[in-house]
Amino acid sequence: MMTKLTNVTKSKALTLKLLSILKALVPLIIFSFFLFTFTKKLQAKVIPTLTEEEFKELHQCDKIFEYNIYFFDQHVGYLHRKIAWHNSSAATKATVTSYGEVSFLWLDSTYQQQSKMQYSPQYKHFITPSFSQKLTGIKTREMNAEISNDGLSSTVTLNAKVSNYQQKEKNEHQALYDLDTLGAQIRLNLLQGKTRFTLSRQASSKVETYQFEVAGDEVITHEKWGEITTIKVVEVGEHDSIVLWFSSKHDHQLIKAELDMIFSPVVWLSHFSQQCNS
Repeated sequence: MMTKLTNVTKSKALTLKLLSILKALVPLIIFSFFLFTFTKKLQAKVIPTLTEEEFKELHQCDKIFEYNIYFFDQHVGYLHRKIAWHNSSAATKATVTSYGEVSFLWLDSTYQQQSKMQYSPQYKHFITPSFSQKLTGIKTREMNAEISNDGLSSTVTLNAKVSNYQQKEKNEHQALYDLDTLGAQIRLNLLQGKTRFTLSRQASSKVETYQFEVAGDEVITHEKWGEITTIKVVEVGEHDSIVLWFSSKHDHQLIKAELDMIFSPVVWLSHFSQQCNS
């Protein structure tokens, strides 16, 4: 009887541990959205800032991404993402739509998000006017966020509850980003040659701050594209288990992401295409 109880206890402990690990899949999937939205024209030079005219002269390409998600070397899910640019005389804006699914054992989760983003010539960085998000499964929620024109304050509706947030880092004008616009800003920072930078994200119930550091170049082996020289970026602050790899040969897109843990889910880019207006 004691042996049976012990086995049950161990089984419960393993189940809870797996559940805890799988919960990490959700933020990792989200971090796999750190895909960048400038074009290949920028790859050949380092740019200090972008004026409005310089930004509009660049071809803003519609882009499609597919990511595969692995856990214990098993394929457990995917992420589909599309960027559509809307250029006008007033501003250059983009709509980003994402959909992902993860299924492991008896646990199924889905992720949907739509983001509006644009580059601000006034502040010399991206801003996020609004975004909406819906999760099912492990973390079920519906979220809508409206962010002020200067990017420093937000109103978030989470499952019908309304909250207001204010960015505290006003001196450095650290805008509040969603994950899509955060990715666009990371890429701009890398193209400007920055090796350390702090960015803020509007999460569902608080403001998250990330301290990124470029760890250098690293050659990784991709199942589809073979050996690739990548730029390795790590988070060195509160979220120091996040590791990201970007490929200049793939439009400086995120090509791999993982949590630096013993049992780490891994995200790999499996497809990338773009269509640019001439």
